[in-house]
Amino acid sequence: MREPTELTPAFESTDYCVEHRDETITLKLYQRTPQPLADWIAHYNGDTPAWLITAYNPGGEAVDAADNRARQYLLDALLDRHGLHCLPAVNRDTGGQWPNEPGWLVAGLEEGMARNLARRFGQAAVVSVSRETSSLIWTG
Repeated sequence: MREPTELTPAFESTDYCVEHRDETITLKLYQRTPQPLADWIAHYNGDTPAWLITAYNPGGEAVDAADNRARQYLLDALLDRHGLHCLPAVNRDTGGQWPNEPGWLVAGLEEGMARNLARRFGQAAVVSVSRETSSLIWTG
């Protein structure tokens, strides 16, 4: 796994795209949460943030497409089994050097649960999305 300091620029330059009501809403770290997502979070999570989580490319290291799909399938099944409210998401490298990473914006998790889920899939970080802003949270 690469060190968080090495991964920070990649995370900070990523567009976090969330599908909500047939619209793609793009989040940038540390910027204001667009109102439709702020309203969704308030409805399903109250004052608790939602979490952007993917199972792709654990530890910030590229893995093959089949492994990524299998990992994401397991994440999808786990979220479905627990009946959590989720919106489809894609993490997009604005520089085009890294492949898109599908994931979810998940409501109904406390921070510790979100970190544990991310660690279970080898993720170096998750993105906390509050009604106000989004932040990078290291899982280590």
